Amino acid sequence: MLNTAFTNVVMAEEVQNDLTEIDKLPDIDNTNPRILPRTVASEFAENSLQEPRHKLGPSDIAIGENGTPYWSHPLQPDGDVNTFLIEQKGAAFADMTTSSANISYSEQKMDVGIGMQVFDNINWVLKKEKYWVNYEDHFVLEHEGENYIATPYIEYDFEFTFPIVHTVPEWGGVALTDSKGNVEYIKAEDVRNNEVLEDQRTYPFDLARGYVSAMEYREGIINKWFLHENQLEVAPVPGFNNEQPFMILTEDNPELFVATEPYGEASGLFEIWTIDAVTGKYEVFRLDRNQGLIGANRAVNFVRQANSRVNWADQDSDTGFAPIEPLPVIVDDKLYWQVRVVPLDSAGIAFTSFVEAESSNVFSAQTDDEIVDFLEGEPINQTANLTTENSTTQEGDVKISIIENGNVVETVTTETGNFSIDVTKR
Repeated sequence: MLNTAFTNVVMAEEVQNDLTEIDKLPDIDNTNPRILPRTVASEFAENSLQEPRHKLGPSDIAIGENGTPYWSHPLQPDGDVNTFLIEQKGAAFADMTTSSANISYSEQKMDVGIGMQVFDNINWVLKKEKYWVNYEDHFVLEHEGENYIATPYIEYDFEFTFPIVHTVPEWGGVALTDSKGNVEYIKAEDVRNNEVLEDQRTYPFDLARGYVSAMEYREGIINKWFLHENQLEVAPVPGFNNEQPFMILTEDNPELFVATEPYGEASGLFEIWTIDAVTGKYEVFRLDRNQGLIGANRAVNFVRQANSRVNWADQDSDTGFAPIEPLPVIVDDKLYWQVRVVPLDSAGIAFTSFVEAESSNVFSAQTDDEIVDFLEGEPINQTANLTTENSTTQEGDVKISIIENGNVVETVTTETGNFSIDVTKR
């Protein structure tokens, strides 16, 4: 217990000694907006996979050479026997900037890879090179026609705080493995100067979340355990196995965003933390708490309330829709939460809502163009409730959207009652 407490106190002090307070969030790169959620990207990639001896590994984010962010899924051997016989076959990349199933492949074989056994498994190879570090999740990227596996890693410093010795984590760098199995360890301070990694998200997700969580101890151990003054906690947002921090491309660098709430039962917005995903620089965006801005966790509830006729899923549901991955965005100097609504089977995106943090007004977009328009300050539909005067339908009407591969291809309005729709497979 003391080890955890002392470690978090030191982590909080390290952040505060080099912390920058900002008066606005970084400007988002509207040419590369984050639209596709992780769970839908995995479903799209799996549906398009035509490799009988390979399967998709866990996804992560890679930046393409054209600056487009992708969900990167390694194509690893499928089946116990195949893990010994065949190699990882590159990766599948799902475009994050569209709600469509835009999947591409890089099928270069890897002599050392993910899901291979035994001595050509990347975990084995890396542990032989550096054992006393903590390796984060691997991600596959492509650079000048060559596939690489990038693995951020965390090192530990020993500290003495009376009466015990404890460790403090810090970003060590990235282990970069090429298709021939050659491993290069790049120190954290040199990542920006590496031509393969210079634009990639290389700062560890777990470390970013851990340091922001450690700010619970910024007023000391006694305050954290008993008083809770000025204490934050990372907001528990719904993400379908994708927790904060969320990465968003800004006009300068990819940034990791962590939304926090006040300690306890309060669910309003407390602070938004941003971490430069290339350099690990921490910044905090503090707002006027007298404004009563709603936090990320409550934003999803307002999306549900604004669309009361949607078949919302609860914790026991097998079907229905769920709002996930609330992202903070600034539009016309106002803070909004960008929330994607997806079916439980992750077959696509039904629509995207923007919840204004101050007024809780909800604006909904059904196409990629509408999302980009909103981010650029263009007006889109406001939906307070499907039965109000702001709705595009009248009381007693039903609005039906036909979604094909994640895209709304047709929307019709009909009166309640019996009706049928003839959909021809294209």
